[in-house]
Amino acid sequence: MERKLVLSEQEPSYLDFTSTSSLLLWCSIDSEGTHTEFQWTDYSAAVFRNLQEFDEINFDDYSDSMRRRETLKLLFSNKKNVTSLRLPHDDRFILKIISKSQMKVFLEMLPKYYQHVKSYMNTLIANFYGIHVVKPRGGQKVRFIVTRNVLQSDSRIHKHFVIRGSPHSYHVNKAGDEEDLNMTFHLHTSHRNKILMQLKHDCNFLEEAGITHYSLLLGMHICSTPFEAALQVRHSPRYSTGSADCSESSDGPESEHGDADQDLSSDDDTTSSCSTETEDRLGVKMAARAVGFRKRESNVVSTHTAGTVQPNNVNLFFGITDILQHYSVRKHIEHVLKSLQTDHPSVSGVNPKGYSTHFQECVSKIFPENDFDINML
Repeated sequence: MERKLVLSEQEPSYLDFTSTSSLLLWCSIDSEGTHTEFQWTDYSAAVFRNLQEFDEINFDDYSDSMRRRETLKLLFSNKKNVTSLRLPHDDRFILKIISKSQMKVFLEMLPKYYQHVKSYMNTLIANFYGIHVVKPRGGQKVRFIVTRNVLQSDSRIHKHFVIRGSPHSYHVNKAGDEEDLNMTFHLHTSHRNKILMQLKHDCNFLEEAGITHYSLLLGMHICSTPFEAALQVRHSPRYSTGSADCSESSDGPESEHGDADQDLSSDDDTTSSCSTETEDRLGVKMAARAVGFRKRESNVVSTHTAGTVQPNNVNLFFGITDILQHYSVRKHIEHVLKSLQTDHPSVSGVNPKGYSTHFQECVSKIFPENDFDINML
């Protein structure tokens, strides 16, 4: 692929949140090998370069990964109009195709987002690495934002869940069907406290930014390692929330996901020994016990009951995603109308403060107070 700089604005200054820079790319993405000219525009490149450095991502590597043929082909061969795309050549990143209004929401939020990440290096909000617009000659623009792949792991992710700000959470499988989440995850008490504290900081930021309807994406790897052994390594003074000097880490590719109702007992085909390497980042390879539960009146029950699935050792990967939904007058009207029609209005219409409260309550139930502390260090 050839690259050619075109006349663009002055090189963005350090932390200039409004800068743009453009270049032309020539690339063949069709089966006939026809070369097409693409105009590529980067927004707030200097700011995102700092955000990449926070996660120890090399800027040149990132740029090469984004502008290569495989990326352009993925963006413009997206016949199913999927909004979230994973690069086949680089599983560190998720590309999210966004609308013009979503792009405006994020760019307006970017200065405060940058300060939030700088203050809380262990934020649970999935890190953003860039926002770009690509337009082929004679074609339509594609706007997309690049985020960290929350489910990146060297281990297989057996299941993943999307947890929203309501009493209902869902298992997501490859077919796109959703089922009720049927388990809770018991962490070491100190880890749970740090997660909920960071969650509070993150939700306060999203609330102030007027953001609603975000989710907690949670992936689960089923282990065979004794739970106490994994905890002994993880329970470290270096493991802190909101610390500016916390180290960052990354894992491996997102994997396939199993059936929601499968038994969590150890199985040679679905489990493996969990690594005991220390991870310092909240939401990355966190040792926990998954406990099946029953529901009472459609609410999450945080305690396990007789006859449910036995506790199973797992590693968890999770982060807050989908933060580009800004609360609007339309959302307020939607909330009012649905409140008149039902006692349980859609959470999509709840205002940012209400959604933040619901979301934190939901996550605290997914990570209940520990029933296993007697066996923990």
